[in-house]
Amino acid sequence: MIDVFLWFIAIVCLGIPSWLLYNSWNKSRLLNERLIQCDNTLLTDSSVKVTQIVSAPIGTTVTENATLVTVPMTSNEVR
Repeated sequence: MIDVFLWFIAIVCLGIPSWLLYNSWNKSRLLNERLIQCDNTLLTDSSVKVTQIVSAPIGTTVTENATLVTVPMTSNEVR
């Protein structure tokens, strides 16, 4: 009887992390598919955080929780 209990514990201990890994992989896969398809429902989906950038120069990288720093232009820079 103890062997059955220990096997059950072993299966649970292996099953929970396996399910968590699969669930994370599946969410990532589905999100990538929705992004590729330009799915408009992503804007209202509660499981997705949407940050709107109204105006930014080409090549701008958005970093979450970053502090905005402005750099003054020097006279050597081309405008």
